Amino acid sequence: MVNKFPKTLNEIKYQQPDSFLYQKNMRNWFFLSLFAILIVSCSPYAKLLSSEQSMLSRVARSSYTPDQKIDSLFSSAIRVMDAALKPINPVKGGKMVAKYYDQNEAAMELIARDIGRDFDKMNLIDRGVFIVNVGRSGNARKFATLYPKFKKKYKQVKTAGKFLGFFAKTLGKLGKLADLIG
Repeated sequence: MVNKFPKTLNEIKYQQPDSFLYQKNMRNWFFLSLFAILIVSCSPYAKLLSSEQSMLSRVARSSYTPDQKIDSLFSSAIRVMDAALKPINPVKGGKMVAKYYDQNEAAMELIARDIGRDFDKMNLIDRGVFIVNVGRSGNARKFATLYPKFKKKYKQVKTAGKFLGFFAKTLGKLGKLADLIG
């Protein structure tokens, strides 16, 4: 039996790899590393979308006050807009926003309907207090600064249109709140 393993460091240093096996091995490593990069790059968006879906469905089913519900809606939208503004390619961000909206449309509509119903039940003074409280919240201010940037970047991307339309419609229903936020 012939031992083909090198015995010394010199033999290892000058040993030529079998070209076919070497190429096959390098190709496998290339595809494995490409696959790993793909998995790592997609993972943060999937985790974000999943956490937002569970949070919005929990808020939609809850008996939170209108202030808490709109604050939760703003905080979710802020996280998604932050993530969508990071990629250089607007198409990729638009697809992520479209997936977010498609997954959460029912919960977001239910939250908006609850806020609108509670807002309609308020008297004039309570409406003013609600608008001032929401306008003072940190999430409303951050939403007001991010939304125009997001709208400017994504107004040409059709996949983000539903998301933009939802917030324009929802804030429009609340009257003066839309003017305060932007």
